[in-house]
Amino acid sequence: MKIKNDNFYAYLLILPFIVFFLSFLIYPFGKLFYMSFFDWNLMAVAINPDNAEFIGFENYIYLLAGEGVYYDFTVFLTPIKICLLLLIITTIYIFHKNEILKHNVGLKFFFIFALIVYFINGIKPTEDAYWEDDLFWKTVRNTIILAFYSAYGVTFIAIIIAIATNKKGVTFTIIRTMFWATGGVGVVGLSLVFSQLFGGYGSLFNNALEAFGYDPYPFTQKTIAGRFVIIFATVWWTIGLPMILFIAALQQIPDERYEAARIDGASNSQMFWYITLPGVSRIFLLVSVLQIIAHLQIFAQSQLLTGGGPNNNSRTLVQLIYEYSFRDMRMGSGAAVSVVLFLIIGFFTFLQFRLFRENE
Repeated sequence: MKIKNDNFYAYLLILPFIVFFLSFLIYPFGKLFYMSFFDWNLMAVAINPDNAEFIGFENYIYLLAGEGVYYDFTVFLTPIKICLLLLIITTIYIFHKNEILKHNVGLKFFFIFALIVYFINGIKPTEDAYWEDDLFWKTVRNTIILAFYSAYGVTFIAIIIAIATNKKGVTFTIIRTMFWATGGVGVVGLSLVFSQLFGGYGSLFNNALEAFGYDPYPFTQKTIAGRFVIIFATVWWTIGLPMILFIAALQQIPDERYEAARIDGASNSQMFWYITLPGVSRIFLLVSVLQIIAHLQIFAQSQLLTGGGPNNNSRTLVQLIYEYSFRDMRMGSGAAVSVVLFLIIGFFTFLQFRLFRENE
């Protein structure tokens, strides 16, 4: 009887959270899903709610459909792409042959995402064909590419910083605090800072180039350079929390393991691969997924640094949602893009749980 009473009080305590969760998450998403089936002009519906016209799946058909779309394998026949694929396959093989690392769920997730990013560029229409909404598919590709490089840039750099600063002393405490403090800068302020560093003429980097006799370089007006600036700004802004999580994981590894390895003559690299990396495996996966989910929603960096350009090559899904919904007043189309983004995030979340379950 006492157990039943304890369960009752436990449910009673979490009831406010459940109500809050249902009110501020489930209902808005349900409303969003409902709106995606309507031609929902923001201004027209604001004047008269009856102006919303039910159109079924037309918003989704417009986003997803195309004619003559195919998979172009020739885009991977360049020497750089072939070498990159061989590098990915070789790395996967090396990790699979290692009895410890092949069970590392974080690395499995990384390689799966790497292959998705590698092959996503092959989907394209023929010269006489088209996507119904070419901008949507371009933003899907951009968003996944930016999320991959940002998330794993943060993850790998955070591991390096965590290992380097996981020591006692005031100096290392100050260094950790400095990296942690980067997250306190608002994303808008961060974007403005990076626009002053890497923007057009008159930016700090271009002034330095001119001082050494070189021509200014329009970073934010070039596809690769513009993406690099967005990724650099995102990594700098979000490095703090992953670093703290990795430090916490490192401190859970018993010192006796390292001492026994040193006695057996293990090198620093061997201790990293066989003790440190397996010890932070679950945190590696957790950080990776959290960063991917966060960076799939990149908005301010792209909006303020590159404006989504050049040629929409840095425009993201959240930018597209904003533009469809509030610039073009097409709330139904914006809602449909939001649902697709939710499904993409849901896919990576599901993949995380499956990998965790396999590792149990």
